Amino acid sequence: MFINVYLKNLRDLRNNLIYWFVGLSVLAFYLSFAYDSFSENLDSFNDLIESFPKELLHLLGAENGLDMSTFAGFLNLEIFGVMGPIMVIVVGINAGTHIVAGELNNKTLELVMSTPVGRNNYLFQQILVMITKIFFISLFIWFSFMFFSTIFTLNLDVIKLIGTTTHLFFLGLIFGSLSLLIGSITGNKTKTLGISTVIAILSHFVNAISPLIDGAKNMKYISVFHYYKNSNPIVNGADFFDIFIMLLLCIILMVLSFISFKYKDLV
Repeated sequence: MFINVYLKNLRDLRNNLIYWFVGLSVLAFYLSFAYDSFSENLDSFNDLIESFPKELLHLLGAENGLDMSTFAGFLNLEIFGVMGPIMVIVVGINAGTHIVAGELNNKTLELVMSTPVGRNNYLFQQILVMITKIFFISLFIWFSFMFFSTIFTLNLDVIKLIGTTTHLFFLGLIFGSLSLLIGSITGNKTKTLGISTVIAILSHFVNAISPLIDGAKNMKYISVFHYYKNSNPIVNGADFFDIFIMLLLCIILMVLSFISFKYKDLV
């Protein structure tokens, strides 16, 4: 029964994942082609970036600086600074919200719980579906940019890109787990989406602004974006300590979700 339910959810996701793959492939082709076409003129762009205020660079997710002379540096701005995090966070929040709050909103959860599935089994299966979806989005990002960087000979390091998309995966999973917990507590889809989105925005701003404020520099450690981006994985590869912190946070949020859902009134 477990395999059937899990595979049913994957079948429901099939078309959605195909659209993601096509969209990300088109985006990767466009950015790879654009960089290949204009890379010779990027020195002047580097000079322009150096004139940007630190506040702007932090908001763009470029707190470690930008080097547009490499394709990795280009992707650090165009994809892994803002766009990529937005993608996986939106996917994570929507997936996590659907598990409890969404089903309650659709008045289908009580019907599902009337079957022999059970609360813990249901939640476990749905978490696996959420993990699978975020994993495939991260995988598509890695594959698309790796493929077209090879086609255009842009010298993108495969291992460092794996490290970067691993960080990206856990960023999305954190917010998916957070929205699952909020949904398990509130049982309200609108509140869950709103609260999760506000927390994501605040987390980004805390990580971006706190290092620029005297006396508030250590506040960056409470932001998940610090562990996503602090080690600059596109340049240095995966940081296993940061990944461990993100994994630990996911586990804590999921365990709390199981506890909350166990005692949730589904009527």
